[in-house]
Amino acid sequence: MGMKLDKIVEKPTTAMSVQEYWGVFFQYLTDKGKRHKINEIVEHEEGIAMASEILLSISRDKAERARLMSEYKYELDTQSKLVHAERKGRKEMQQEIIDQLKSGKSPEEIIRDYDTD
Repeated sequence: MGMKLDKIVEKPTTAMSVQEYWGVFFQYLTDKGKRHKINEIVEHEEGIAMASEILLSISRDKAERARLMSEYKYELDTQSKLVHAERKGRKEMQQEIIDQLKSGKSPEEIIRDYDTD
C-alpha cells in the first residue's frame, strides 16, 4: 500500500478520489514534508477536516493530561519528601532523648530542654 500511496500523494489534490484523500491523510499526517498536501486535502474534504479537528483535540487533551500528571507527580513527590523528613526528624529526636536518658538526665530535665513555651 505504501508504494501505491507514494505515487498517489504526487497527484494533484483535485485529481484524487475520496478514498485516496483518506489514504494519503493517514499515511502522511505526521510527515512535515507533506504538510502542504495534507492541508489541501483538509480543505477539499469535509470529513477529513472534521477528523483533523478531532485528532488535534485529542492531541491537546493528551498534552493537558500529561501536564496535569506531571503536576500531580510533583505534588506527591513533595508530600512524600515532607513525610520522610518528618519521620526522620522524629527518629532523630527519639534517639536524642534515649541518649540523654542513658547519660543520666531525668525525664523532667529533658522535657524542660524541649519545652519551647
